[in-house]
Amino acid sequence: MLLKVLILIFFITISIQAKENKVGLYESQNTYIPTNLEFTNEYNQKVNLKEIISNTPTIVSFNYFDCPGLCSPQLFSVASIIDKVQLKPFIDYKIITISIESKDSISKALEKKQTILKTLSQPFPPQTWSFLTSTNQNNIDSITNSVGFKYEKRVKDGVTDYLHPAMLVVISPKGKIIRYLNGIDYLPFDLKLALLEAQEEKARPTIAKTLLYCFAYDAKSKTYVFQAEKVLGSFIFGIVLFFFLYLIKTGRKKDE
Repeated sequence: MLLKVLILIFFITISIQAKENKVGLYESQNTYIPTNLEFTNEYNQKVNLKEIISNTPTIVSFNYFDCPGLCSPQLFSVASIIDKVQLKPFIDYKIITISIESKDSISKALEKKQTILKTLSQPFPPQTWSFLTSTNQNNIDSITNSVGFKYEKRVKDGVTDYLHPAMLVVISPKGKIIRYLNGIDYLPFDLKLALLEAQEEKARPTIAKTLLYCFAYDAKSKTYVFQAEKVLGSFIFGIVLFFFLYLIKTGRKKDE
């Protein structure tokens, strides 16, 4: 009986670990991103992340420039909120948008930047917001993995699409992951607080992190959906673990 319980625990653990590879966000606060990675900016200049951050709190988003639905609303939302945070762009913060599509071109990056910046109502130094591409998939994977950004590439009828979460990650001047802002709608207060915390190198837990364990963003329906399998798996694991401990405890009593 005990052997069966151990085998069941093993397979449940493997199942839960397998789910961690699914599309979603797996937060890694208080860790550091690899700032030595090189990308190409929208002006066809080779830059590394450390040069761009340059000891400044930085907002990072992951998108691709032919995204049919999720990316543009998110970037427009970022443009809308930075008009309201009452901080000085380039001095108090910077923004980096990194394409997860290795075939995205420099011209697409520049076009997307120009489109987004046109929506700003306040003076905004263009060098504040960098739109980066890379033909090196390893570089893209290194930065996305470092922040726990898991996405899936799909090709259908010659058209490439990605399933991916929507989020911003706020990085400290030293490259530490400070805060995650989930979804595509952000509050000015939350972003400003995250940037101030980043300046002080203080990481804070993400609001509603527990809820995000139970819900995942569905890029197709553009809504958050309940992850029944994940919650049920955790519940079953808890029951099996409790039963296993119970067997050990009762077994010891019999031996006595």
